[in-house]
Amino acid sequence: MKINKFYKKHSLKILIAFILLLGLIVRIALVPYFVRGDLLSYAEWGEGIWKYGLKNFYFGDIDWYYSAPNYMPLSSLLFSGLFWLFDHKYVLAQLHNLIKIPPAFFIVYFYEYGYILLLKLISILADLGLGLLVYKLIYKFSKNSKKALFGLAFFVLNPAAIFISGGWGQTDSLVAFFGLVAFILLAKKKTAISLPLFFISLYLKPSWGIFIPFYLYLLFITKPKRSNLLNGVFLSFMVFLLGTTPFAQGNIIGFTQKLLRERISFAMPAAARASISAFNFHTIFLLIDRSFANARIIGIPANIIGYVAYFFVNLFSFKFIARHKNKVFAVVVGIFTIGLGSFLFLTSMLERYFFPALAPLIILMFTRPKTFWYGVLINVIVFANVIWSFFRREFDEIDHPFTNNNFLLIRTLSIFAVVSWVYILRKVKMLQFMRGGENY
Repeated sequence: MKINKFYKKHSLKILIAFILLLGLIVRIALVPYFVRGDLLSYAEWGEGIWKYGLKNFYFGDIDWYYSAPNYMPLSSLLFSGLFWLFDHKYVLAQLHNLIKIPPAFFIVYFYEYGYILLLKLISILADLGLGLLVYKLIYKFSKNSKKALFGLAFFVLNPAAIFISGGWGQTDSLVAFFGLVAFILLAKKKTAISLPLFFISLYLKPSWGIFIPFYLYLLFITKPKRSNLLNGVFLSFMVFLLGTTPFAQGNIIGFTQKLLRERISFAMPAAARASISAFNFHTIFLLIDRSFANARIIGIPANIIGYVAYFFVNLFSFKFIARHKNKVFAVVVGIFTIGLGSFLFLTSMLERYFFPALAPLIILMFTRPKTFWYGVLINVIVFANVIWSFFRREFDEIDHPFTNNNFLLIRTLSIFAVVSWVYILRKVKMLQFMRGGENY
């Protein structure tokens, strides 16, 4: 009886905890697998800071085995901290001898996979944090706990999210967590906290740089108090100093300029392709990973089409958030519009660059029911995109169905992705705002 009463009283919290635990277990189960690519670079960089020193890390004469560091300083410091934790793994054995915790099997596991576990764990935990945000926002907009629970499960158990964090070990969810929280706080006029969180997102990895105009516009229309703005700028600057000074050898400005010019990934030569590995507008007409960014579509260079589309999706989002009464909902719509719109139309897109739009998409799916199946279709397409991109060079059985018949499947999925994005914008009344409809 007591158990039944306890469950009835706390059933919602128990279900939330169960979904989060299930998502954690599924991701942890993938930790020993797919250890290659960027993850090996993260591991090398984390160890390299301790091996070569902070001052030499970015521009010293170092023969890196996988790749030279091309992530922001905060990420590099994070990787080095994770290596430090792994390097002190002997503490686990000492604790086991004293109190029999942790168990012996975990110690054996950690000695073999501990560093990879830690590298993936930061993204896994960020996934769970994003899942809670999805839950809270769906409940805030719908006042329906069942919808919020289904939305939480849809994100936490989403195959694309699971593979990117638990399998691939990418940091996209960590960057997205700080970015999304920063936007929500700004919409609630908590500028002093929002600004440093948004800067942390950018200084981990600049993939949320596509939202800078939208963030600045939201900052403008929320009209923050001068004291809050100054406090936010000061905290952001302190994050910059703390993250940069250890690497800079005394010249912080010069180091930062050189870092952005020579090492950060958005400046790398691979950025010359129309689509590096993303199923998007350009892959309807051009060859994925082959056509260059200046290749023409109906006589117009692909990169020009991308810039024009990016301008308009920002314009749509600016007008939407300016006229919408619920600024938090408008933020969700704006991040979905710009995030997926950039993935679909900008050149040089990788398969993972859809990720900033994933949590907002799921929020819309469960608060605007008419968007649900189009959202499911987008989820299927981006998951197929991730799987193809990750395994295509290793397994012809995965590559050929996508690339046979002049890339027919990729072109078809790309069409469905663009059409679904437009349809969802219609259903959230984004386009009505552009025609000067009433405030909502």
